[in-house]
Amino acid sequence: MEFAVIVVLLLLILFAILEFAFIFYQRHFVENAAREGMRVGIRANNYSCFTGCGAQERKTAVEERVAEYLSAIYDADAIEAGDIEVERVAEKALKVSVAVENFFPQLLSGLIPGFANQNTLSYSITGEYEDPDEFDNEE
Repeated sequence: MEFAVIVVLLLLILFAILEFAFIFYQRHFVENAAREGMRVGIRANNYSCFTGCGAQERKTAVEERVAEYLSAIYDADAIEAGDIEVERVAEKALKVSVAVENFFPQLLSGLIPGFANQNTLSYSITGEYEDPDEFDNEE
């Protein structure tokens, strides 16, 4: 009898642990994808694939690197064009934003009233160019 009462609470705790682990696992990839894109973007002229790197070439290279990193857990079709944003910001800096859909099932959303259902995971990072002259050379 005691086990029947306790098992409900134990299963609820187990599902909560699993749901948060799934969200943190996916968030890890989203954050690291943005960081990888930023790394490529701020060091653009230090890579041999960039010759006279303009803003469009840099943006394309960053988007490709972010999509490549996300492909470890996402299908290529699941990553849409608007999910990755690359923009120049003031003071010789670059901003990379990634926002993707949460593909893990929400286990506890229906069981616990007010439990935050996180459908989109997003992360933004801003960094300064490694070579300050790069910013002035972009169109």
